[in-house]
Amino acid sequence: MPFFRPFEPIRAREVPTGDAWIAQVKWDGVRAVAEVDGDGVHLWNRRGRPRTNRFPEIAQALRPFEGCAFDGEVIALSNGKPDFYQVLRRDQTTSAHDIARMMGDVPVWYAVFDVVKVGGRWIGDWPLRERLDWMVKHLAGVEHVLPSHAEVDTAALFEATEQLGLEGVVCKRADSAYLPGGQDGRWVKVKHHRDAIAAVGGVTYRDGAPNALMLGLFDERARLIHIGNAGSGRLNASEWADLVRHILSREIPVSPFARAAKTNRSCRFAQPTVAVKVRYTGWTDRRTLRHPVLLGRLELPATPEICGFRQADP
Repeated sequence: MPFFRPFEPIRAREVPTGDAWIAQVKWDGVRAVAEVDGDGVHLWNRRGRPRTNRFPEIAQALRPFEGCAFDGEVIALSNGKPDFYQVLRRDQTTSAHDIARMMGDVPVWYAVFDVVKVGGRWIGDWPLRERLDWMVKHLAGVEHVLPSHAEVDTAALFEATEQLGLEGVVCKRADSAYLPGGQDGRWVKVKHHRDAIAAVGGVTYRDGAPNALMLGLFDERARLIHIGNAGSGRLNASEWADLVRHILSREIPVSPFARAAKTNRSCRFAQPTVAVKVRYTGWTDRRTLRHPVLLGRLELPATPEICGFRQADP
């Protein structure tokens, strides 16, 4: 079964308006594409890694749609809002026993925002509005599936997502075709919050215990620049200890940062191979993150492409 890379939006500061645009809620989840054929349902994350077994309730829900392919996000909800920390727990659970247990503890939904194949035929060249009409009509009411409706008043939806405490919106040209692996201005994301994927270059200590991760982003010369530290966030004690242990399994004697990391605490350095997602309120004058909060470890390599300044929200 072939994997198709998702079409990615670019960042924008302003919400585009006018008849040419529609907007959908930007869900704070894990991007996933799905295809259904005679062999069953196939789910992949945005980098083509299989995810079918990790989300069996979604695979079961999509089974009747043989010949179809979808693009969307797997989300978990807490108090009616997407919870990235919880969906990341599901995404990183691999044993069948733990997956079965977490299906009850952390239920997930597939928030679908596009359909690119119907009846075994590629329809990605249909205008987006027509694809969404088919998607909403056929996916409405399907258990564990949330078809993402299109709103023509893009500014109003953006304001509503702020009031509801959601991440933001993705605005799309209503006539746009789907370009696998593409990224251009026909799709733009406008967010209320800022986040980045950072590399971890060490761990700081307080009173002999690890209390924060030393975060870095790669510049255009592939040098790792220290951008601040983040504590355990929502990780429980066991998850925090496991993460620190994994980071320090690659301990090194010297700093991996291009410039000395400013810290008043003792620290241990590590090879910057672990990637984490952090949310923050802005940047300081010293080009460090303001109020960074750790959301979780990602199963991604901490490369300059993934953990670079270009991918961080300005």
